Amino acid sequence: MNTLFKTLLCTVALTAITNINAFAQTIVIKANKTVTNQSAGILDNATILIENGRIKAIGVNADYKGDTVILGEGTWVTPGLFAPYSNLGLVEVSAASSSNDSAASEADANITLRAIDSFNPHASPVAVSRLGGITHAVIVPGASNSIFGGLGTVISTNGSLDVMDAAPRFLHVELGASGADTAGGSRSASLGILRAALSDAANIGTRYSKNTHDGAVISKYEATVLTDVLSGKIALMVQADRAIDIVNIIKLKRNRMKIIIVGAAEAWMVADKLANANISVLIDPIEVLPYNFESLGTRGDNAKLLKQAGVRFAIMTRTATGAGAHNLRLLTQHAAKSVANGLDWDSAFKAITLTPSTMMGMPSLGKLEAGKMANLVVWSGDPLEVTSTPIAVIIDGKLQSMTSRQTELADKYNPTRTNAKPYGYRP
Repeated sequence: MNTLFKTLLCTVALTAITNINAFAQTIVIKANKTVTNQSAGILDNATILIENGRIKAIGVNADYKGDTVILGEGTWVTPGLFAPYSNLGLVEVSAASSSNDSAASEADANITLRAIDSFNPHASPVAVSRLGGITHAVIVPGASNSIFGGLGTVISTNGSLDVMDAAPRFLHVELGASGADTAGGSRSASLGILRAALSDAANIGTRYSKNTHDGAVISKYEATVLTDVLSGKIALMVQADRAIDIVNIIKLKRNRMKIIIVGAAEAWMVADKLANANISVLIDPIEVLPYNFESLGTRGDNAKLLKQAGVRFAIMTRTATGAGAHNLRLLTQHAAKSVANGLDWDSAFKAITLTPSTMMGMPSLGKLEAGKMANLVVWSGDPLEVTSTPIAVIIDGKLQSMTSRQTELADKYNPTRTNAKPYGYRP
């Protein structure tokens, strides 16, 4: 029996397990490779024991017993994928305004808008992303009529109406060309607004009297949000690609501020400055063409050069590849592209698991560790290989459904009307 056939049998068995024993107390997973994202590295022939939702033990060649046993030839177990940039659950159909809450084009106070208030865990792209191995994602409110988008956070793809964590994790700001457009037509205008807003927040105790709630550019209510940015309680996530724009953002940083730059196509040019300022970046290794004047200096080995300089980076799927909500499952391919351009496998995989979860202050989501809640994926093979697919997903210790609107449509219109799908149908 060949490896592929065994894996398919495992997949069929797991579909039944998911439906029947979704809340089984004890789960045992036996895999050929287990990626821990810790000092232990990648373990061969390890077994994971999950009890009451938590990883109780990880042992090489161990023989644990469980209510549910998951195994298959050639399988890999990894932490769940963590998408660091998306509008997952904020949009169903981009062209249908009633199902698109990715940005508030007519809002007056964008700083205080919360992406979590628009998040729909039942949006069809959520289940599709989960089937691609994504267990958690950062949701970002887009900026449209000002440089400020609003407050973003981290969501789970388990489809639950009880949102995992509604606490804001960052304030989203757009600079560069898009920020210039919304600020009045120039980069100096957008930078000027951001500087003034930070100044309002830094002087909130004296700038706002009892008779006024207006500062230089923002209200007192909005300034309270920016005080959390200045104190480092939440991060400032800023869109920028050009090297000079990145340098100007670096100059804005104050002592305790945490800054994450999104895009960073030309970050390799100023990698040393980013490392010295302890500023993180989100990059897309697939965007290697100069789509616009913002990214004339883009290059495929951006990730490798950033690592060599000591810059903390995570890998995202950006909108140039249509990945804001509907194609997050391609995240592993984006990471694999960085490996093809010189980055080592471990760093690439951490860039879609441990590194972004750490940026958001949730490092336990990006590693496999005894005593921690189980958030992991069982793969049919190396997750950075394009032919590998998830055969089981566990979020918060519970086996997840391996169906989505896409799989239901495939089953409905499968011309063979059997489980043996013809060539061209995803398993």
